[in-house]
Amino acid sequence: MYMNKYNVNDIVFFISNGYNVREATVIRSGGGFCTIKFNDNETPAGTRVRESKLFRTKKEAEIIVEKTHNTLLY
Repeated sequence: MYMNKYNVNDIVFFISNGYNVREATVIRSGGGFCTIKFNDNETPAGTRVRESKLFRTKKEAEIIVEKTHNTLLY
């Protein structure tokens, strides 16, 4: 049986456009995917993403953004 990494109403962080970390709430979870609703009122709709694209803390997401940008700079 597959265990969900995130539960409904969990607060998560998503990297948007490769650099913008956005806070969201999980509104549905299952099968390795989560439907999230952003908490910043920019986007009223939800979106479905893989669990691997979500982070439990803003700091975790910011580390990924920093690593990605350091790799892209040449």
